[in-house]
Amino acid sequence: MIARLLTLFAAACLLAAPAFAQNAADLRRRMEQRLPQIDALKAQEVLGENNRGLLEERKAGSAEAGRVIADENRDREAVYALIAKDTGASVEAVARARARQIAANSRPGVWLQDDGGRWYRK
Repeated sequence: MIARLLTLFAAACLLAAPAFAQNAADLRRRMEQRLPQIDALKAQEVLGENNRGLLEERKAGSAEAGRVIADENRDREAVYALIAKDTGASVEAVARARARQIAANSRPGVWLQDDGGRWYRK
């Protein structure tokens, strides 16, 4: 019985590795495809980057803008969870570190949120 369970567990692990790689590749592909829309929404000041590494609506946008934000945030949260699992850090720590990277690399005029929660334009 134990041998059978171990065999099933080993098989599941072997199948999970390619699925994980595919999932990470899918996340990256979707995020890259979405980037032009995100940049346009930032330029229109519809959204900004909050201090938790997520997009946040700054002013009313279209339903499509809402979908872009929701889809991007869902993928970012998945990426942060993968990184946290690999590094042993908390998801929150990974997200906040990413927020600081995004802020540093953002173009002038993009809305950002500082660690205290205050919004400012870069």
